[in-house]
Amino acid sequence: MMKPVLLAAALAALTPPAAAQSCFVADPLWIAGHTSATTALNGRVATMGTNLATQRSLTLEMLLSAMKVQTAQTATNGEREVNLTSNTQQAVAAALSQVGQRRALVDAREQYSIDTGQGVNACGSIDLMNATNRAMGNVIMTGRETYRGLDVAPGKSVPVQQAARDRLQDATKTDAAVFFDPAASDDDRKTVIQAMAGLPMPKPTAAIPGGEADLMMLRARRVEALRSPALVSLSAVRAMSIAEGHEVGSSAPSPLAQLDALVGQYGGGPQYEAWSAGLAGQSEHGLLIELTRMRSMALALRQQLVEQQARTSAVLGTILAVQAGGDL
Repeated sequence: MMKPVLLAAALAALTPPAAAQSCFVADPLWIAGHTSATTALNGRVATMGTNLATQRSLTLEMLLSAMKVQTAQTATNGEREVNLTSNTQQAVAAALSQVGQRRALVDAREQYSIDTGQGVNACGSIDLMNATNRAMGNVIMTGRETYRGLDVAPGKSVPVQQAARDRLQDATKTDAAVFFDPAASDDDRKTVIQAMAGLPMPKPTAAIPGGEADLMMLRARRVEALRSPALVSLSAVRAMSIAEGHEVGSSAPSPLAQLDALVGQYGGGPQYEAWSAGLAGQSEHGLLIELTRMRSMALALRQQLVEQQARTSAVLGTILAVQAGGDL
């Protein structure tokens, strides 16, 4: 027992300084325990390193996964934002387009609809103006027809005896007030005109010599020509009271009645209040149309005044010609 101890001491004395850090315990049990502990410690350290590497790898993988998830979420959120912005802009554009279309429809309806864009009572006003224009346009034609129907019209050869008999038969019908009475008979107007004109001029017969017959015809033609301006004017006045057309069932009013209807609507008559109230609801287009109608009526009435002045001038010119020319 003593020899091993001395041998260990001798070996320790001979060991270099660097080896002095080694365990100099020579006890086999202790060395075995130390070796076992060292092995276990090394195993634990290796296990801990392995676990640490594993955990580090897992951590890196988790970080990488989290970064991928974050990137995917960011991309998804960006796509959602882009889609939301695009859809919102499309919705706004569609809404603005609808608003613009509805506004255009409202403006078009306001400007051109039958209620606000075509004048007050468009259909009734158009019918009234057409009927008035048609009635006024027939005055000349009706006046010519009634003028030719007179027994004192130029070119007629009504015997004087027959004309005198007709006048004596209606001797009481000589009041010119019938021209201004819409309810008066047109035959009464004709009788008054013939009474105002006098008897027809006698025409030459075969028994009258040639020279005397020619002179008699010239006198008759001159008298008829001098009468004609007044007869034409009276026939035009007569035509103003004659209803349009003579067919059975015709109910078209006369030109005077049509003018009364115009005055009733535009000149302060029974329909004037409704017409003036309707102007307040008209658009600019409707007001322009109504103004155009009024100007058209003004031109038509001005034309009537011009024709009346022309007939008056013709009558005055005839009087002047008679005064200047004397007897034939």
